[in-house]
Amino acid sequence: MSQQRKVQAVRGMGDVLPVGQKQFIYQSDKWTWVRSQFAAWVEAHGYRYIETPVIEEIELFKRTSGETSDIVNKEMFLVKRSSTAADEGEGFDLCLRPEGSAGVCRAVVEHGLARSQSGLKFYYMAPMFRSERPQRGRYRQHTQLGAEIFKEAAPSADVEVIAMLVGFYQRLGLTQLTVHLNSVGDAVCRPRYREVLIAFLEQFKDRMSEDSLARLYTNPMRCLDSKDPRDQELFADAPKMVDHLSDECLEHFEEVKRGLTKLGIPFELDPKLVRGLDYYTKTAFEVKCQTLDGAIKTIGGGGRYDGLVEQLGGSSTPGIGFGSGIERVLLALESQGIIAPPVAPPRVLVAYMDAGVKYDAMAIAEGLRRHTISTEFMYTAKNLGRQLKEAGDKDVDYVVIVGGTEWDNGEVAVKNFRTREQQNLPAGEVVAHVAKCILG
Repeated sequence: MSQQRKVQAVRGMGDVLPVGQKQFIYQSDKWTWVRSQFAAWVEAHGYRYIETPVIEEIELFKRTSGETSDIVNKEMFLVKRSSTAADEGEGFDLCLRPEGSAGVCRAVVEHGLARSQSGLKFYYMAPMFRSERPQRGRYRQHTQLGAEIFKEAAPSADVEVIAMLVGFYQRLGLTQLTVHLNSVGDAVCRPRYREVLIAFLEQFKDRMSEDSLARLYTNPMRCLDSKDPRDQELFADAPKMVDHLSDECLEHFEEVKRGLTKLGIPFELDPKLVRGLDYYTKTAFEVKCQTLDGAIKTIGGGGRYDGLVEQLGGSSTPGIGFGSGIERVLLALESQGIIAPPVAPPRVLVAYMDAGVKYDAMAIAEGLRRHTISTEFMYTAKNLGRQLKEAGDKDVDYVVIVGGTEWDNGEVAVKNFRTREQQNLPAGEVVAHVAKCILG
């Protein structure tokens, strides 16, 4: 019988493992640390967790990201709809979500959350999917840390969102961060700028890249975001959106700059920063880490999207948010030699002398775990010496020993593995005693 082919993970989609993983960015202790730090930080700002389905209608992203965007045209993971009776006649396509904001906006509209009297603040930590060529820092599946505010039109909300993202990176210990900032205008001033920009770009029609040529009349602002060196040289002197802002957009942008300056957050004006999604209005920003390689310096970014909820059938609801790929963050940590705190060792090991008392010992272990005390238990009986050696290897604080003459007398031995002091206690008092010693 021939040996079957080994099934492996899809290229560009990595396993996150607790052991045996040589790649820094796929070590699970680092993931859990970064995610816990993110959750604690944004919750301190009043954000609450939201989770949306990993599969959405493709129409959601056509409306929001734009039918001419790379996400829709080149990078979408389509999902073939089943032919079950429940699905027949619905006639729309599905896809794996490529980004997070659109799904959150869809949920806000679908569940009427915008009827709330106060601002809505959400955060998420979720996998996103893009069918693009995998390379360092760009993966077909990446996990996005994101946050969104709705019903807040004030520039101060923009300032807080940017400050919160930078503060999260600083909380992890990252330095050499640069905020790139731009205003992409709104539905009032952008059409006028579009005409001026197209007139400028048309002189290079015969020399620009194919991607920019395709965008020239459908989404000319995306030409400024081209990574093609030819385009970058041709468009170096392109007219700037900030020079064509309406009074309202200009005032909004000026206050964002003042707010960031007041908070001591340095930023660079980047007139070619337009982001890759059509729904952005006014503020657009990215945070770059200077210790990363050129093409992957950006570790997070976002912007304002005041018309997005309306595009999905909701009422006029301003919003702003950001996304940050955890893999990029981990690459930044690696580039600066920042190591996640080690996983705390178990506090207690529950040993037992023979198989007859195994489940009595397990009951003690479960009692300690109910006090949220990390406790190891030996599933197979070993001699006491080997169990004590394992306790030393695991660097535990206490060893609880069940069995022997102590058990016959209704007692259990408790050994402080730091001081080497040992005492016998009534079996019913062991859990409370050890919990008090550890938790105080």
